[in-house]
Amino acid sequence: MFTFLHEKTAKVAFYWAFYFSLIGIIANGRQLNRRHLWFTGLLALLGCSKVVWFYWHYLGNADYNPFNDYLNAGKRLLIAAIISYYLLSQFAKNQQLTRRVIEWGLIIAFIGATAYGFYQYLSSARRVEFALDRATISAYGYAMLTAVVLFMLAAKSHAKSQLLLCLGIFIIGWFIIIQTGTRNMIAAFPVIIFLVGLLQFRHLGWKGAAGIVIAIFVLAAACYKPMIKPRADIAIAEFARYSHDRGNEYGSLTSRLAMWNIGTACFAANPLGMNMEQRTAWFKHYVNEHHRDASALEFVPIHLHNELIDSATLQGIPGALIMLLFYVAIIIYALRKKNALLLSGMLVVVVSGLTDVVFISRELTVCVALLLILSQLWQSINAARQKLR
Repeated sequence: MFTFLHEKTAKVAFYWAFYFSLIGIIANGRQLNRRHLWFTGLLALLGCSKVVWFYWHYLGNADYNPFNDYLNAGKRLLIAAIISYYLLSQFAKNQQLTRRVIEWGLIIAFIGATAYGFYQYLSSARRVEFALDRATISAYGYAMLTAVVLFMLAAKSHAKSQLLLCLGIFIIGWFIIIQTGTRNMIAAFPVIIFLVGLLQFRHLGWKGAAGIVIAIFVLAAACYKPMIKPRADIAIAEFARYSHDRGNEYGSLTSRLAMWNIGTACFAANPLGMNMEQRTAWFKHYVNEHHRDASALEFVPIHLHNELIDSATLQGIPGALIMLLFYVAIIIYALRKKNALLLSGMLVVVVSGLTDVVFISRELTVCVALLLILSQLWQSINAARQKLR
């Protein structure tokens, strides 16, 4: 609830949730049902892969840094796995109360974030970025929150008033995302909502799909000149500049293209991975040898703006396979179980990972992990209630 409003409060609340979960596990000792164990296991596996990589390369190394992004992201994912274990092991208890807490928590989070976004928009902020001070990660987290809230409300009731409410949430959510200026999410968000809506709610007929399409065209037309066209023009110009200057001139897109080009070559040459200092040295050698993609060098000590390429260059084949397993397993499960919340949230994560690194951002690691857990928990409670009817 606090991720978009006050970063420190969100972090403190996350750790308190971990402490309470740990106490609950010790006190109850309840075993997790096998049908939920895989989900918690995936979070733990992804977290372990990052922690193990860090200690393998840095324990006893002069470059050892306890604040390394991969190490901290791994720890947060392991903490999220413990929270997931406790919540999913207890989901049979107090289902009505738990369901209401999840619903109202997510709704309040959405209202609070949206109000903050409109405040920044009306205050003539250059880009909406909430309290995170970075427009891109703000767009990814907010898109996931909006998608989860929208499909949660759609699954609760198919009444016309409820569907109109969902359409309103989509319009408001996409408007805020457009104001962040994050190009890949501006393009991907309506596509994700449309596709998941078609897959999960086909029985609603063509009217719902038509409503979304009309809303997309109306909002795109309204925001085209002030926000969409300028960002599209910049992207086209940067793509042309990358080809002309061989990636040696800095730009949001040109630097990403440079990072991805060298990153792919780096992984091909070092399939078992390396540490961050070795990767930086490899990038510098590549630039000096090929006289291209120099704009990547500013960012390589941080990350490569692509989840899979970043994991592959550092963690090698094992890291890339674990990342792919995390993506594919959750998407397939969500499709099989018709869990629109989990599916839409995971598709946002995948799209975000194409141009950024979700699981080394402190704010996004916490936000994404908890939204995935709540999506799974809410759907489990909902499915159990429907069986009893």
